[in-house]
Amino acid sequence: MPFDFNIYSSLLLPAFIQAILFSGLLFYRGWKEEKLNDKLLGLLLLLNSFKIAFWMLGFAGWYETHDGYTSFMFYFPFNNIIWMGPLLYFYFLSLSNTAFKLERKHLKHFILPLCWWAMIIFKLVADHSFYYPFPDSADSQYGTKGPWAELDKLDWLVVLSYLIFFYYLLLTIRSYKKYRDYVRENFSATDEIRFDWLRNILYAISAGVIIGFIFTLIALLRENGSAYIFDWYGYLFLGLITYYISIAGYFIKPSSLQKLHFAAETQPEIPGDTRPKPVEPIPELDNWKEKLVRYMEQHKPYLEPELNLSDLAKQLVTNTSVLSKVINDGTGRNFNDFINHYRVAEVIEKLKSKDHEKMTLLGIAYDCGFNSKATFNRAFKKMAGTTPKEFISNLPVSG
Repeated sequence: MPFDFNIYSSLLLPAFIQAILFSGLLFYRGWKEEKLNDKLLGLLLLLNSFKIAFWMLGFAGWYETHDGYTSFMFYFPFNNIIWMGPLLYFYFLSLSNTAFKLERKHLKHFILPLCWWAMIIFKLVADHSFYYPFPDSADSQYGTKGPWAELDKLDWLVVLSYLIFFYYLLLTIRSYKKYRDYVRENFSATDEIRFDWLRNILYAISAGVIIGFIFTLIALLRENGSAYIFDWYGYLFLGLITYYISIAGYFIKPSSLQKLHFAAETQPEIPGDTRPKPVEPIPELDNWKEKLVRYMEQHKPYLEPELNLSDLAKQLVTNTSVLSKVINDGTGRNFNDFINHYRVAEVIEKLKSKDHEKMTLLGIAYDCGFNSKATFNRAFKKMAGTTPKEFISNLPVSG
């Protein structure tokens, strides 16, 4: 197998190997543990490896062998941008909802990607059925390609594949914003399940595609279309992003995902529909609020670090919809802020009682229901308007 090791092919080779390796690891773990998110990320990495391989093999001399290796460069589906958008969207859904499964209703999202692969198969079969052996000329790359070989490289098809990705990117970002609201409305301890790396990995995948789109646009607009070295930098950047995606995606903590049952598609929005959504009123909202506050003060359920909306609703013998509306409309807070308000108040009481002179500030925070230093500091500053240390320094000195 020919491979010219030069600076351009050699720098892309490690990223290609990384993508292949972690794709295999993710597929294996996804199959063994029945984790859809691993399988989808494995497929994303595999498609990334194809795209990196296109430029890597090109600089390794495969275009110049004028044999089967050159034909491979024309007929293998290296460019799979059209798949990236749907896969990114469903990867996000599978992470934010451990019960999520691909169903028949989701097939519509893969119609265009499947048509793209059908086009790849068509050009391979058509050229080798009707035009093979190819004439030994410059137009046929010296007998290695037929007239349909570059069908998938038509400018408008390439641009269309990027536009489809951007559509799914916007869909994913919108779902991510709904997901953040869902977390705040249903969980009191969000550090373990919000994980900023989810946002980062979505951005990383998107950045890789967007950089490719920018280089594609430049290639379409410039007069000299043969500046392959300039395009190579886009693939090098994609390779660097592949390192991050593979490592960050593989070392996900399963415990962070166990409680997530977010469903982004349960309430589809109709474009242009600005009519106010009907809100089901809750009778005796004030009575419910009184009952909730009394329960919080007497039983102190907020001392449980993993308290969530469902748990509290069961304790109050109601459902999550009613309780959520009571909290939102009755107190003007989401669930996360509502629970942390009581935790901060509990901390303040302990600080006023000089408990910080007998135990650490973090120990007090844990006793009051917080499960991380970052969450405690953030919630305290939000509720009290000052940091815990500043609050302590302003306490009156005991005589």
